[in-house]
Amino acid sequence: MNILIVDDKEENRYLLEALLKGNGHDVESVSNGAEALEKLKSGGFELIISDILMPVMDGFKLCRKVKTDKTLSHIPFLIYTATNTGPKDEEFAFRIGADRFIVKPCEPDVFMEIVHDVMAAAKQNNIKSPLEPSQEEEVLKLYNERLVRKLEQKMLQLEKEVQERRETEEILRESEEKYKSILDNIEDGYYEVDLSGNFVFFNNSMCKMLGYTRSELLGMNNRAYMDKENAKKVFQTFNRVFTTGESSRELDWTLITKQGTKCHIDTSASLIRDGDGNAIGFRGIARDVSERRTAEKEKALLTEQLQQAQKLESVGRLAGGVAHDFNNLLSIILGYGEIVLESLGRDHPHREPLEQIYQAGIRAKALTRQLLAFSRKQVLETKVCDIKTVVTGFEKLLSRLIGEDIQLNLSLTSNPLIVKADISQLEQVLMNLAVNARDAMPDGGTLTIETAIVEIDETYSEIKPGIPTGSYAMIGVSDSGCGMDKETRKRIFEPFFTTKGDEKGTGLGLATSYGIIKQHGGDIWAYSEPNQGTIFKVYLPLCDEVAASSETVSVPVNLLGNETILVVEDNEMVRNLSKTILQNQGYTVLSAENGNDAFAVLENHDGPLDLLLTDVIMPGINGRDLFEKIAGRYPNVKVLFMSGYADDVITHRGMIDDGVAFIQKPFSVKGLAAKVRETIDKE
Repeated sequence: MNILIVDDKEENRYLLEALLKGNGHDVESVSNGAEALEKLKSGGFELIISDILMPVMDGFKLCRKVKTDKTLSHIPFLIYTATNTGPKDEEFAFRIGADRFIVKPCEPDVFMEIVHDVMAAAKQNNIKSPLEPSQEEEVLKLYNERLVRKLEQKMLQLEKEVQERRETEEILRESEEKYKSILDNIEDGYYEVDLSGNFVFFNNSMCKMLGYTRSELLGMNNRAYMDKENAKKVFQTFNRVFTTGESSRELDWTLITKQGTKCHIDTSASLIRDGDGNAIGFRGIARDVSERRTAEKEKALLTEQLQQAQKLESVGRLAGGVAHDFNNLLSIILGYGEIVLESLGRDHPHREPLEQIYQAGIRAKALTRQLLAFSRKQVLETKVCDIKTVVTGFEKLLSRLIGEDIQLNLSLTSNPLIVKADISQLEQVLMNLAVNARDAMPDGGTLTIETAIVEIDETYSEIKPGIPTGSYAMIGVSDSGCGMDKETRKRIFEPFFTTKGDEKGTGLGLATSYGIIKQHGGDIWAYSEPNQGTIFKVYLPLCDEVAASSETVSVPVNLLGNETILVVEDNEMVRNLSKTILQNQGYTVLSAENGNDAFAVLENHDGPLDLLLTDVIMPGINGRDLFEKIAGRYPNVKVLFMSGYADDVITHRGMIDDGVAFIQKPFSVKGLAAKVRETIDKE
């Protein structure tokens, strides 16, 4: 509904506009009857709400003009006034064609009910008919009488108000000085406003809160320091206080200071009444709660981050345990599969099905390695390296990976970024992030990789818990793709969570990257908004060592041997597989289920012992303690540890100790044979 408001007082127009717009109506307003007639020429108005006393043209005259104009007489006319109103004014209003006569103040619910009733009547053409020309002279006489009478009453009222004001000015000045002295010594802001929301009294704290001087703030309307949303909230609260007479203890809203900054405040509001009990304004306390609100947001953010970290940690422990047990099964499947494949000829009818089984096992092996990386149980072969060298060395592969329609930009710092890391694992992280970026830009775009040295201080560490303070190498991988919403960002590091569909992703890429970086003692964060692209930032702790040069790892050519090896493994199938592989290579193999069994086997063994091949985690004594005890009897014995994952028994936070030989389950026949030969031959 399109409504026209006619009132010479701006605050009255503002209150009516807020009420009507809040109920879904379109509203326009003017300050007198003459302006209203001009506005009505444009058409489209379905209701007129007008005051009576106004300059240029009053409400009575406007009503007569509308109701005697055949093009306008169909518009319902509602008079809303409080200026010395009596029964004869209401009678005259109806005489000249007004549809309703409302006396201020009127409760909002009652007012809106009247508006709806008038409009319903208008839709049924149940409105007053235009005045007959024969009635015009009588109406004009009555109009002059009513207008003169109202002006006389208004003058008497103004004179009375002036007199009353003179009598109370002195008392008011004394009161103001008294209250000013008290209120200026409290920290919270104190305010008093009239019914229109104009400041009439306040303390120094209120000035400081808003950023205005006393002279600027006195008489200022509350709309001057709030936006539309907060103005509506404040109006609704003050209107409720006015209509119910009950105070509001907490009004949480945001004001805008003179400097343009936002300030969150809690405000109380109660009615101010005159000696006759009439409401004349509002008063209350305003408290700046910006710091508290910021602290609450930070606390909520930290709580959310902690819950997410705990969630990922729990999932990681589960994934690591599952992968460890699964690797034992894969060791048997792949080991015996490889042995059978080598025994079959190329043309054997069972060779192709067996190769399919073997390849499925290989894929399962890769899957479990990703789970181990996420759970931070993967073994890292670390060395000191420069992050820039890793990125530039991987550039060509990344370019081929992302395709020609995506531009790859490198923005690398000139300073060396020396870290201790597993280069192949870092390359895996870069590849995972690049693949995600590519998939987020199906129509092309830009992929940027940047590096920098950053300092994580205590303040930043509190915002992002879980990463110690210090110097870090930062790798940023950003794209111009579709971005992510908040709910997606919360789950991106969870294993098996993907937005790519069942056929396009396993949901392990980012989970793997998360585990790898965490295992390096670093952190990885994502920043993204829908349609605004995504940036992943990887942080790795810097070290003071010199980057190692590339070394070629020699692989033994002859995998055969005649040494004596003790295999200790609590899983019978894995133990038998290991024994079979090594015996096929020519070794003398002793086997035991656990540490106590191993000691019993050695008691009955009179010959030498060249190598201990042992699982890390076993019932009773663990692999490391077992080796230390056996080395006491066989000083020259060497050790090769094996496990589905590397625990802290042989690693420190996932980093393998220098000089410790280790093989990851599941292993291949040649892989185990080569690692055994390498360990025995190592000086």
